[in-house]
This record gives sequence, structure tokens and C-alpha cells, in this order.
Amino acid sequence: MDLRNRWSILNELCRCAERFPGLELWAFGSMLRSEKPNDLDILIVYNDRADLVALRAMGFWEVTVPAVDIIAMTFDEEHHYKFIELTGALRLYPAV
Repeated sequence: MDLRNRWSILNELCRCAERFPGLELWAFGSMLRSEKPNDLDILIVYNDRADLVALRAMGFWEVTVPAVDIIAMTFDEEHHYKFIELTGALRLYPAV
């Protein structure tokens, strides 16, 4: 499933994330199950909060159609909650 080509805003978000090599972007939620989701749920996993803040400031992600809904966790938080595993998230960036 090539989500980055289906919704160009995801490709743009991933291109912006390339400036911050410590970040991971994961897709989850209804975009994995529907051609017309209400929003595009993205998990950003990070080590440096400044990178997260800078990435969020690079675009008006929440005013796109469909809106990009960003949730952020540190790597330790994600490991503790097993968010990726529990949601069945798919990695967007960096590519595997």
C-alpha cells in the first residue's frame, strides 16, 4: 500500500522529515482501511523534541483535506505503550 502516493501531503510531510534523521513517521487509523478517511493519522516517534517542533512548524498539516492528525511519542513511550504494534501502523519514513 503506497500511502505517500495516494495522499501527496504524506509525501510532503516525509520530505520535510528528511531534515531530521532521528524521526520516524508511521501511518495508522482509518487511512489504512478506507479510500476516503476523515483524517490521516500520523505517529511521529522522536528523540529530540526540537526536531518534532520544527517539523510541525514546516506545514499547515491540520488544514489539509483530509486533515493530518499528528500524535507524537518518544521512542521510549512508543516502546512502553507498543503503539505501533497495537494499531498496526505502517512506516512512512524512513522507508524500510
